Amino acid sequence: MGNYCARITVHVFLLIVFPANSLFAESVPDLSEKESVSATNVSTTSTASKKVSLFQHASYPDAWTASQGSNRPILLYVSMSGCPHCVKMIDETYHAPMVEEMVSNSFETLHVNRHSHPTLVSNLKIKWYPTTVLVGANNKVLDVIEGYVDAKTFQKRLQLDLASSESSTQTR
Repeated sequence: MGNYCARITVHVFLLIVFPANSLFAESVPDLSEKESVSATNVSTTSTASKKVSLFQHASYPDAWTASQGSNRPILLYVSMSGCPHCVKMIDETYHAPMVEEMVSNSFETLHVNRHSHPTLVSNLKIKWYPTTVLVGANNKVLDVIEGYVDAKTFQKRLQLDLASSESSTQTR
């Protein structure tokens, strides 16, 4: 399994103590370069053989363009081949009805594989798999979720990140 296996980390405490936009207030590296960031397995099949098009975009530039039009954050799911935690995250977390609905309705989504997109993975400094990166419409990293996370915890985390992204884009 080595260094690439997922480690389970709990960031809930950090999110409560430090708002997500202050903890991860770094800009996303310029990902508009011409690196074609095609999605891996856009239609994902769960173990129940239920075909779902959860990941909408074929490239980061496509997701970014859609995000600018919809004012929704980008959810970038990064996995690697042969990673059991990555498969478990898709099957058990992303395909949980409560998470699937939230992700589909609230984010511009993209799924990439670390081996086919090494530049993107390197620019985002991703070291653990799976990793979910949330990028706001203002091109700031809202959150980085490393490792497998169960559906209930993941949904709560996404809700906090959405609230944070909405409050940072509102004006008085």
